[in-house]
Amino acid sequence: MLPILAFRIQELSQGGLPAQTRAKLTETIGGLNTSNCKVLRRFRPGTRIVRECKGKVHEVTITEGGFEYEGVRFKSLSPIACRITGTRWSGPAFFGTKGKSK
Repeated sequence: MLPILAFRIQELSQGGLPAQTRAKLTETIGGLNTSNCKVLRRFRPGTRIVRECKGKVHEVTITEGGFEYEGVRFKSLSPIACRITGTRWSGPAFFGTKGKSK
């Protein structure tokens, strides 16, 4: 927390980013998909995620706004993992798309 407070104090004392830089950042952010789903940010639409479970191969396709499994659209991987296993699962953990810890 100390580095965050130090940064904020420095920002307040020195005026923060120049207006031109803030405008450029705002413009750049406006063109991004701001979805909260990390998987959607890492993989392109059309990517297929394949997982074998209970002797059956399950295939999920990443779409522009979410995921498609067996012809049904989902906003995240977790409901798909729950549907496959019958229990609550983290979708990224189940499908192996969870980012590696540093």
